[in-house]
Amino acid sequence: MFTAQFHIHLKILAMHDDPHPLAGEWLPVCNSEDVPDGGARGFIVADEQIVVWRDSIGAAHVWRDYCPHRGAQLSLSHVMRDQIVCPYHGWRYDIEGQCLHIPSNPSLRPSKRACATRFVSDEKYGVVWMCFGEPAYALDFYPEASIAGGRRINLAPQTVRSSAPRVVENFLDMAHFSFVHAGILGVDAHTEVPDYDLTQSAEGLEARQCFYWQPAGIPGQGGGTMFEYVYRLKRPLIAMLTKMASDGQGALHIMLAVSPISQTETRAWLVSVHEDDSTHSDQQLYNFNMEILLQDTPIVESQWPKLLPLELDAELHQRCDRMSVGYRRWLREMGFWWGTVASNDKNN
Repeated sequence: MFTAQFHIHLKILAMHDDPHPLAGEWLPVCNSEDVPDGGARGFIVADEQIVVWRDSIGAAHVWRDYCPHRGAQLSLSHVMRDQIVCPYHGWRYDIEGQCLHIPSNPSLRPSKRACATRFVSDEKYGVVWMCFGEPAYALDFYPEASIAGGRRINLAPQTVRSSAPRVVENFLDMAHFSFVHAGILGVDAHTEVPDYDLTQSAEGLEARQCFYWQPAGIPGQGGGTMFEYVYRLKRPLIAMLTKMASDGQGALHIMLAVSPISQTETRAWLVSVHEDDSTHSDQQLYNFNMEILLQDTPIVESQWPKLLPLELDAELHQRCDRMSVGYRRWLREMGFWWGTVASNDKNN
């Protein structure tokens, strides 16, 4: 008779053979600096245990955090030049994922089945990215990161107890500025969100002519002024904005990095590029962005349901919500369901 543990093992193997629901999406795993040369670190991305490790030339490899021998986590391993060594029985794997050496049977040449599961990966914008399948698009959606003279600041990832689409939708929302970010991105005397232009194309969603008055919208701002925002959504979990003050102060570009842990838990951080700022230290720019991210977190965590409702009659909407309404419609049209709920079920 087969044991329950055996059936669980079969279920795990079957799950690994099925396409992942986010198979074509580039997903951020961590900042590049989070995994040092010759090091390994474990993460959870979309319900999968992942290990990121670096070889002798510093190249990052993103694998399933699983040794096929007895299921130990490779993130507990040490790296030996261009090989990662399982912490349990010392099996050594090369950068192609193939096991090269089994200490308990050193004369045996490991079979081709003795291999780790690798994922497509890349490093860009100071972030390690992965894809569970073949990428559906190029990893080139943040050209502002290459602006001459721009200073890139990567925040440390923060865990948000909510779904990834909820986190993205908050990033697109302007009406909360005067309440969640009072004294920085808004004040009680300026709460109106003027109408704006929203377009949908093969490139995604874009909102232009988005204006909001802010007392301290960029570091070192010398008095309140109107800011113009441009929001861009290239993929369901990839959002960017550019903001510029009406008085001509330098532009601020921000990419929201969203790494789903599960359907209702997310790691999120900001990758910002500051133009024409030579007066503030990197730490000051970091602190400015981190304060805003931490102010958002408890509000997003309080939203219910944690899964983003795609039925438009599930929540109330107003004119300034056209971007979020467009986002929900876009997800529904794409058949994107991760972190969403299609019905009015508020128990999720």
